[in-house]
Formats: sequence, C-alpha cells, structure tokens
Amino acid sequence: MQMAKAGDGVIVSTPTGSTAYAAAAAPSMTPPNVPAIMITPICPHSLTFQPIVVPAGVELKITLSPEARNTAWVSLDGRKRQEIRHGDSITIATSCYPLPSICISDPVNDWFESLAQCLHWNVRKKQAHFEEEEEAAEDGGEG
Repeated sequence: MQMAKAGDGVIVSTPTGSTAYAAAAAPSMTPPNVPAIMITPICPHSLTFQPIVVPAGVELKITLSPEARNTAWVSLDGRKRQEIRHGDSITIATSCYPLPSICISDPVNDWFESLAQCLHWNVRKKQAHFEEEEEAAEDGGEG
C-alpha cells in the first residue's frame, strides 16, 4: 500500500512507545502486548487522515514527497536527528527479536493501572459551578 499525505510530520511507534509522544497527538493507546505499529499523523492537512494500526512485521517505507517545499527531519526516540532530503527514504520494521518484558501481575490489568496512576486516564475532575450561578444564588436568585 502506498499513500501520500501532507502534514507537519508522522509518528511511528510500537505499543510501548504509543503512550508517550504519540498519545499527545491523540491516537488510541495500545497495550504493550499487542504486536503492532502505530502510524500517527502530526497536524495532517486533512480531516480524514486518522491514526492507523498495522500488524507487526509490516515494513513501512517513508519517503519525502518530490513536491515537498523543504527537507524533513527524522528523530529516533528524540535522541538522534537525521535530515531527509528529496529522494531519501527510511524503512521501518519491527524486530524479529522482540524485547521480552516481565510483569508479575496480569499485563493488561497492569497497563490499565499504569494509565490511571501515571496519566490519570479515565479520571474526571469534579467541575465547579459557574460563577454566575453562585452569584445569583447569593443575590437571592436575581441574575
């Protein structure tokens, strides 16, 4: 499959990396035990280009469009930056040797608990009343 999209960038992440920078771009968060790659657009210039999930093992090739007005930069975990010029491409694939992780409890429950504790996921802060309502109540209902 080949697609050409305009935007400010793209985040390609594994489920382990999906809850950090990629989550800030508003995709779905994926549990670490799901073998997948997430492709998340950064400010796409289209309302229809949404984050997508592809199975692990798929090889992605990202190429700078010949119509691009400038070069682009690739960053790997925010550490090393490399400029991509017209005609350059990068290939991304999951490793055939996944990094094992140890979790004493159920991995899915542990993931949900981590989301709740670290990101306050699914926690709603109690909302205060509007100031106008409070002032009207203090004035005897006149507003």
